[in-house]
Amino acid sequence: MVPQILSCSLSFAAMLEEARAAESDYDFISKCGIGLKECRESWTRLRVCERRHIGAQRDVKALVQEGNELIAIVTTIIKNKRRNVAARRKAEQMAKAAVKKARRDARERGAAASTHSKFQIPNS
Repeated sequence: MVPQILSCSLSFAAMLEEARAAESDYDFISKCGIGLKECRESWTRLRVCERRHIGAQRDVKALVQEGNELIAIVTTIIKNKRRNVAARRKAEQMAKAAVKKARRDARERGAAASTHSKFQIPNS
């Protein structure tokens, strides 16, 4: 059990370190998500140790609690990042729509102004 716990625990740390160097917000979310899966695996193995009374119970309980806290932290990071990305995307879409509307309005005003300012010869 110890080599497996060590392996997934180190994978968790490695994925969070990779997330720090992510190339995009989506890459960051993906790497954190993979790290979260590794953390959950470690946490599950520790809970098995706790229930089967493997290792010093005080230490195992502390590690289970710490794993629980890490899961909560990384879950919150992912949720916040997703929310921020969605808000930024919505703001960008609204800004693009406003620019399009302003351009359309300017064209319409220009077309309206050009029809009113043309000199027309009255019918004779």
